[in-house]
Amino acid sequence: MEDKSEGPRDISFALLEKITGNFSEKHKLGSGGYGEVYKGVMPTGEEIAVKKLYVIPGLDDVQFKKEFNNLMKVHHQNVVRLVGYCYETKKKHIERNGEFVFSNVEERALCFEHVQLGSLDKHISDESCGLDWDTRYKIIKGICEGLNYLHNGSSNPIYHLDLKPSNILLDKSMIPKIADLGLSRFFATTKTHITSQIKGTLGYMPPEYIERRQITKKFDVFSLGVIIIDIIAGPSGYSKCAEMTSQQFIELVQGNWKKRLHAATSRYPSQEADSLQVKTCLEIALRCIDKDRAKRPTISDIVDKMNEIDTPKMSLLSKRPEPREFLGFDPLELRFPFETNKAISCVLQLTNKSDDIVVFYANTNKKKYQIHRDQGVMAPWSRCYVIVTLQPQGSAPPNMQCNDMFVVRSTRVRESDLGSLDINVTEQHLEKQMGEVKSLPIVFVPIPQPPTSIAD
Repeated sequence: MEDKSEGPRDISFALLEKITGNFSEKHKLGSGGYGEVYKGVMPTGEEIAVKKLYVIPGLDDVQFKKEFNNLMKVHHQNVVRLVGYCYETKKKHIERNGEFVFSNVEERALCFEHVQLGSLDKHISDESCGLDWDTRYKIIKGICEGLNYLHNGSSNPIYHLDLKPSNILLDKSMIPKIADLGLSRFFATTKTHITSQIKGTLGYMPPEYIERRQITKKFDVFSLGVIIIDIIAGPSGYSKCAEMTSQQFIELVQGNWKKRLHAATSRYPSQEADSLQVKTCLEIALRCIDKDRAKRPTISDIVDKMNEIDTPKMSLLSKRPEPREFLGFDPLELRFPFETNKAISCVLQLTNKSDDIVVFYANTNKKKYQIHRDQGVMAPWSRCYVIVTLQPQGSAPPNMQCNDMFVVRSTRVRESDLGSLDINVTEQHLEKQMGEVKSLPIVFVPIPQPPTSIAD
């Protein structure tokens, strides 16, 4: 099998036609505002979803390259992965005024990992049937973590702007993956933006966008709130919510879930823990859909709250075994798509897999790399992101070889002992205090580029 970690590949349009049955209805998975999606199987056996883009006014050569390069930077388990692209221009004959003439025809496609169970909207039901609570909670939390990555995983926040159940896919393990970033905006600031026309899906748009065309960092948060209500209470949940007070809605839905949980298990701690999660998720969702965007939480606030309600449940049920490695790393190597004279960033996700607080310190060659958040304190069962930026280099190293390592030192401490651990000291002192050391290799990879010009 081809190494999928090498990054998106340049795939010919002829091959895409072959593996999709010439983009036949039999292979069609769906369609959207920017293109139609088809399933294909590569010669290696890898299943992919091919999004054949429409010829859209405004989606010109420059914008396509910009969107392509932005998508290349997105790497998270809860965001659909870009595996390839196609950008070709060729001559085709067409009939005009009774004569055949040749005209330039552009073929553009983006290829993503194929997600087996399809979109979330096909799995949504009310409290009485369908997915169990643990699965629904896993989906809610995964969506939150994927959105947190888009908003906070790099220096330029990515706003989806069309988040809805049909744009969230589920793999065979019911892990959610945010898809269809076609309407997304890549903003360098969190200021309010004004657009002249509405794009998106009614029901998932915040009122400030519908009424005043305002795009802010709270746009996706509103959409997330509606999605959480859909997942917990079914497709009619949002309309029910509008017909009663917040407290009445929470009591109704939580009461329905208590009945189902009681019928499903006799374990009292499990019922209580699950019921608490139902209530907390509903409270989060109702805050997300507040008409006053200033009162909505940020996505990082939401993820922190989700981590808080995870901990008491695990304490009640004692379900999680004590991990040998208390700090998880994703990815296990830092890969930089190397470009000369350009700063390139890579995001490292740290996961505290223990019931204790974890203190960490990260370091590497400071002459070549800049680290955002090189030390920190992590709550139990929480995640955080470390951004490592390769400073602009004049030329690529010989054969793209790199012998640099990214070293993370960490230790577990109880909250009562946290004050005795001084993390603002010298590196030598930290080496003595930190109990575990993880060395991650740094790798330079050439970045594939779409054609720089369109053939005549």
